[in-house]
Amino acid sequence: MSRRICVELYNAIIQLRPEWHDDDDDKGMVKVIMTGSATDELAWQQHIRNKPKREVLAKRFQKNIPDDPLKLVIVRDMWLTGFDVPSLHTMYIDKPMRGHTLMQAIARVNRVFKDKPGGLVVDYIGLGEELKAAIANYTENGGTGKTALDQEEALAVMLEKYEICCGMFHGFDWSDWEDPERRLALLPAAQSVILGKKDGKKRFATAVTELSKAFALSVPHEEAIRIRDDVAFFQAVRAVLVKYDGDEDRPDRSWEMEHAIRQIVSGAIVSDQVIDIFSAAGIRKPNISILSEEFLAEVRGLPQKDVAVELLKKTPQR
Repeated sequence: MSRRICVELYNAIIQLRPEWHDDDDDKGMVKVIMTGSATDELAWQQHIRNKPKREVLAKRFQKNIPDDPLKLVIVRDMWLTGFDVPSLHTMYIDKPMRGHTLMQAIARVNRVFKDKPGGLVVDYIGLGEELKAAIANYTENGGTGKTALDQEEALAVMLEKYEICCGMFHGFDWSDWEDPERRLALLPAAQSVILGKKDGKKRFATAVTELSKAFALSVPHEEAIRIRDDVAFFQAVRAVLVKYDGDEDRPDRSWEMEHAIRQIVSGAIVSDQVIDIFSAAGIRKPNISILSEEFLAEVRGLPQKDVAVELLKKTPQR
């Protein structure tokens, strides 16, 4: 809406996440993209850059370099026409827009990219009707694409994948997942259930990935909210199963979707929390370069034999 709001939003974010700030343009997770001059308020000056400096930030944001800290931008009337970032997955809108301007804005996140199935638009002011009108106008003038703005298709896929995941845990009670103090203790038995099935790890990892994608597109439908804790449980089990796994068919950018889901699934244990596979299995992590007899005896004593086998596979050998 205004440059003042951009600066105030930046300050509010940095107050919550001070480590995201850095005066150096090459560092810091969040930046404000706006024009200005030396006559603007002193508090705004750190966010005012000349055109070459803004272009450098734009190119970095577009390239999506994995190690680049820049992940979030607060934009004031910039980076719309012709600004293409296929990897961009979430846009927060707090400004009234219509017609081609609105279409340009949402086009920043609607590109399919690797494991990204679509974009997420967080609408703070209610642009649904304006968006319907804009898409209808676009279609009538020779554009293509679906104009329906509903979640039914994604919801159907979500429920289908949800049933698959639930079916793989048939007879297993994971109600303890609702208790934060008992979650970690639940994972060894859950792993054992999956590993005890033919191709269980591969089938489960695929199902959870597909469920996660459909879930992200279905929120905030009440059905998605209803199963969000179960989705978090499935994600946690998958995270433990594939941790340190070298399978070639493992999605190499699944963290992007899980990052979006973290904003939705309250209290979920997902990829940003380190899950120690030894702690999850209920044994001490060996601080040794080779397997000692004591450690092997401890693994042999595990009640979940399939988990023990996976632990041995994941242990570095010389």
